[in-house]
Amino acid sequence: MKDKKTVFVLGAGASCPYGYPSGARLRERICLSPGFWQSYNISYEIVNPLVQKESRLEEIQKFQNAFSKSKIKSVDLFMANNPTLAPIGKYIIAFEIFQAERQSYFGEEAKLKQEEMADEQRRGIRGPLNLLSSPLFMGQDWYSYLYNRILEVLVGKEALPHFSNNNLTFITFNYDRSLEQFFYEALRYSFTEVTEERVVQCLKQLKISHVYGQIASLKWQNQDDYVDYSFQVDETVLQKAANNIRTIYEEKENPELIEAQNLLQQADEIFFVGFGYAQENMEVLGLPGVISPNCLVYGTAFNMIDEEARRIKATIDHGRKTQGRYHKGPTNIESVDCLMLLRKYLN
Repeated sequence: MKDKKTVFVLGAGASCPYGYPSGARLRERICLSPGFWQSYNISYEIVNPLVQKESRLEEIQKFQNAFSKSKIKSVDLFMANNPTLAPIGKYIIAFEIFQAERQSYFGEEAKLKQEEMADEQRRGIRGPLNLLSSPLFMGQDWYSYLYNRILEVLVGKEALPHFSNNNLTFITFNYDRSLEQFFYEALRYSFTEVTEERVVQCLKQLKISHVYGQIASLKWQNQDDYVDYSFQVDETVLQKAANNIRTIYEEKENPELIEAQNLLQQADEIFFVGFGYAQENMEVLGLPGVISPNCLVYGTAFNMIDEEARRIKATIDHGRKTQGRYHKGPTNIESVDCLMLLRKYLN
């Protein structure tokens, strides 16, 4: 990894080990009453003290009803197909992310929470908000594994990582800030003898590109306009976060995509982590055509059967054929979680 240009392409599954919803769970929470609707009603007086309740709830119910009956799996694709419903859809997503953020954990705490929830499920004592079929805290802690692999090459108490060469970059389809918060906490407390200013300078060299936007900046990213991690949001923050979210077809018009495509083109290895390989998400980055012939490609196919993983691999391989040249770099798509993929292939 040290001498290679490594690009991680993150889907919703990448944040699942830390308490964030998968695409399937997000759809369930939006469409079912023991999910978004119940959480929102509980939080309403905090979130919306100055907003007329009836009009807001009417908008939410209209979105829920249409999304549920559409049977479209992806809320992003649904919003792209229904632009008049997109503003309230973004509002709902922003609320869900902030809710997950307040209940998220990293490292050993995330593992303990996962074990507690599994035990509750076995004993049949799950609460009403946890009765959805898709569990929280799915998969193992790959953030910590990657971070410790980065530290392996460092020597000395002030040997902060160097990210300025773009040898490690992230392209994420997620709106959440868990990866940024994890790296900030990990570096801040790994190097207590180093000033926070130097840690922030180090972090700002790490390229994390949010393809569809990010709900808000953290303080280390923008001291003039930020929302603290795990913040109890109000209506102003929630609406601003919703405005930061973009849909697929809005993003196609964004010139920042060119930079993401260039990163993929120059990569020596690409890891698709927690990614669903939806055609619209592949196309927005020009995948798989932008992948160079010698690039090594690895990807998770968590909860997919082997035949589905093979079809994804075949699609990527077919798309990598350019001008009659067959790619030399292998494509490995496997039915494993994010951590196992890195343990097998991150050198």
